[in-house]
Amino acid sequence: MDKPEKLLRYQYIRRLAEKKDEEGKPVPFRLKYICLDGTVLEGKKVITTSVNLRKKTRNVMFLDSGEKRTLHDVLILKINDTKIIVS
Repeated sequence: MDKPEKLLRYQYIRRLAEKKDEEGKPVPFRLKYICLDGTVLEGKKVITTSVNLRKKTRNVMFLDSGEKRTLHDVLILKINDTKIIVS
C-alpha cells in the first residue's frame, strides 16, 4: 500500500526549503518545479541561497552542476516527498 501524499501550502515552503543543519549550513533537498514554458524540471541536490519575500521568489543553487536559478514560489510543485499546493 502506498503512503499517503504529504501536502503543504506554498506559503509554508520556507519550512522545507530553508532548513539548516547544526552548523547553520543549508540542508540540500529534492525539488520539482514548472518552468514558465510549461516544462517540469527536477533537481536532486538543491539549496536555497536567498529569498525575496516581497516578490515571493527564491534563488536556488543546484549542487551537482553549480547552476543558480531564481524561482517563483508558486511554480514549485514538490520539495522532497511533499507536494506543494496553491490555495
